[in-house]
Amino acid sequence: MKKILSVIALALLPMAGFAQQSPYFGVRLSFDVTHPAGSNGAINNGSGFTLKAIYNCGLTNHVYLEPGVGVFYNAMNIRPIDFDEGLYDGSIRNFGLRVPINVGYRIGLFDDFEIEAFTGPWFNVNLYTKARLEPNFEGPAPTLTPNLFDYGWKHFDAQWGFGIGATYAGKYYLSIGGAIGMTSMATFKVGNVSQRLKRNTVSVTVGYNF
Repeated sequence: MKKILSVIALALLPMAGFAQQSPYFGVRLSFDVTHPAGSNGAINNGSGFTLKAIYNCGLTNHVYLEPGVGVFYNAMNIRPIDFDEGLYDGSIRNFGLRVPINVGYRIGLFDDFEIEAFTGPWFNVNLYTKARLEPNFEGPAPTLTPNLFDYGWKHFDAQWGFGIGATYAGKYYLSIGGAIGMTSMATFKVGNVSQRLKRNTVSVTVGYNF
């Protein structure tokens, strides 16, 4: 009998390592720095935030799937440009929806303290993208706010995200990460040269799990 129980225990031992963790919901607030790669200096780095809800579903004892959905906002400075017969400084205001789908691996270091690494695609739906112009010591005030969807900005772009994070007491979350642009968020021409603008992001994120 003891031999039979020993065989059963040995058979179940590998399965214990693949036990699923309980799923949970959470909220995340990210402070973002955006680098518009490919602008050749026409658009400078900007900052903003992302507020999203996530659902974390354990696939094994260590591996998890974490889709999310939320809103993002960022503002990027633009170099002085000629517009409406005047020279203007300004910024680009970009607002939209963000859907990250991360796969991660986590381990416990101490009691109530876990660390993790994650990666996955981010999908961005741009709902509002306009240039806000201000006179650069000359010219009248701008008569309009250019809608950049009319100047090559895309309604959709995708990134590949990655990062490391930590969770304390199963509730309190902190991470640092980023994402590299996979598709163009804007395409336009400067003279006869086509420019493809991609969104690169660095983020510091805090959160709470329910």
